[in-house]
Amino acid sequence: MLIVDFHAHAFPDTLAERSVAFLAKQAGIPAYADGTTRGLAEAASRIGADCALVLPVVTKTTQFRSVNAFAERIDNGEFDCFGVRLRSFGGIHPDDEDVKGELRAIKAMGLRGVKIHPDYQQTFIDDPKYLRIIEEAAALGLLVSVHAGLDLGFPDCTHCTPIRSRNMLRSTGAENVILAHMGGFDMWQEVADLLVGEKVRFDTGFVARYMDPSLATAIIRAHGADKVLFATDSPWENYEASLDFVSSLDLTDTEKEKILGGNAAVLLGLN
Repeated sequence: MLIVDFHAHAFPDTLAERSVAFLAKQAGIPAYADGTTRGLAEAASRIGADCALVLPVVTKTTQFRSVNAFAERIDNGEFDCFGVRLRSFGGIHPDDEDVKGELRAIKAMGLRGVKIHPDYQQTFIDDPKYLRIIEEAAALGLLVSVHAGLDLGFPDCTHCTPIRSRNMLRSTGAENVILAHMGGFDMWQEVADLLVGEKVRFDTGFVARYMDPSLATAIIRAHGADKVLFATDSPWENYEASLDFVSSLDLTDTEKEKILGGNAAVLLGLN
């Protein structure tokens, strides 16, 4: 069975130790891998994952070139190891002046999507700056992965709540969005009430230790297993726990196969 992690993180070797230590302290959570591409591949290999998708976050407009240069190297297979294929989305910031040009550049690199993080980028998901990114990405055939719900590192203000996500989806009409953390971390009843049935995908990153499996099952059954993607949010979640969580849900084997890799294979063009 194909297993694809649709939401992971990795940093250049020179930055990984410092970055992981800072982020772990800020959020008050442990890290389960060292934040390098090699560490990610080794962790993914422990559950027999075939592929892990790196989602970079651009926190300053000046980071666009360096972040996406690293993403391109990952996506080109430079860091594949332990039998795991690493791929990457690009990163973009809502304050970038040339959104169209930067999205075209990401497309030209061969990357299949972009990552945005409303809390790290201090912008609400239904802000016009994000709407233009999502619309332009859709026009180019690019996916958009969004951090959704509470971020433990930014507990005072959640910039991507389910109601704001629904506003964004209905304003853009786009069907290229993946809302991480089962649609909104720690806001899952609102996800069930407001987002189930919308034309949007969810990933399972970082929910294994926090989400009621019965609620997860109910959301997936109502929303459709074809719109859910297995994810870990590595290094912030353990691969084994993430796999066990999905495996334990009261779903059919066919539904689990779609979630664990089948849906991702279609989106990423995996053979």
